[in-house]
This record gives sequence, structure tokens and C-alpha cells, in this order.
Amino acid sequence: MAAFRALLVVLLSLVLVALGASLSHLVAGGAFSLALAVPVVVWLGMDAGLVEGAVAAAAVGVVTDAAAGGPMGLLTFLSVMAFLGTRAASSAIDARGVLAFAVLSGAATLLMGIGALLLTRYVSPPEAAPRWGLMGRVAGEALLTAVLAPAVGWMLKRVLGAAPREQPGVL
Repeated sequence: MAAFRALLVVLLSLVLVALGASLSHLVAGGAFSLALAVPVVVWLGMDAGLVEGAVAAAAVGVVTDAAAGGPMGLLTFLSVMAFLGTRAASSAIDARGVLAFAVLSGAATLLMGIGALLLTRYVSPPEAAPRWGLMGRVAGEALLTAVLAPAVGWMLKRVLGAAPREQPGVL
């Protein structure tokens, strides 16, 4: 049944990416961005088994890669890294509350944005590399995602919480 949960995660991430893009466009005409799929990766890091979660995080990364229009594989790699980082952080501290989920989602969004900026700057020619001025936008995206993360977490608990788990509680 782990494949069923992974499929649900992919479908929910598609809906969340579309919702984030729609909200960004309707509210401010694209002046800000939302990474509503990142809380899904954080939720996977806190709730899913290692193999199931890594595969589902990679699938969420593929969805965000396709939506972002950047180099394929960049956000997939960063999603899996965020999944592993969330697993490490949530096993080191008790991170089961709503506030901890929001903080971890904001931190994961910030680190994924910084990672994407650094990796893109590393492989791009200097004249085409993204500028450091984007760091404000990355920080804003992390803050807005952290604010909306509890609502995403609530939805994930309702939809995915009832689905059977293959390896509950295994690190």
C-alpha cells in the first residue's frame, strides 16, 4: 500500500503547486511565490518510512521541477535532501507540533531556495547566473510558506493520515 500513499502524495503536490501558482498570480500578480509542495516533503520526513518517503519526496521534486521550468533534477535533488534533513531534525528533537512543522517547512523552503540559487550560479555562465538580489524573494517565499504550512499539514493529516503505512515509525 506504500505505492498508494506515494501516488496520493504526487497528486496532492500537483494540486498544491497549482494552488500556490494561482494564489501568487491572483493576489499580487506574481510578485511573490509560494512553495506549497515543500511542506509535503517535510510531512514525509516526519511521517513516512525511509524508502517510501525518499521515493515520494523525489516524486514531489519532479512535480516542482516541472512547474518551475528550471533545470530538471535540481528541485528533485533538493527535495530529497530536504526530506533527509527533516528526518534528521525531527529525530533529534520532538517536532510533532504545528509550530515545529511550520518552522521546519520554512527552513526547508529557505534552504531549498538557497541551494537552488547556489547550484544554478555554479553551473551558469557569469552573465546568465541568477543574482544575489533574489535572496530577499527566497526569504519571503520561506516566510509565506511557513505561515501556510499548518493548513497544508492539516490537509495532509486528513488525506494521507488514514492511508496505510508500510513501515510506521522506522528511521
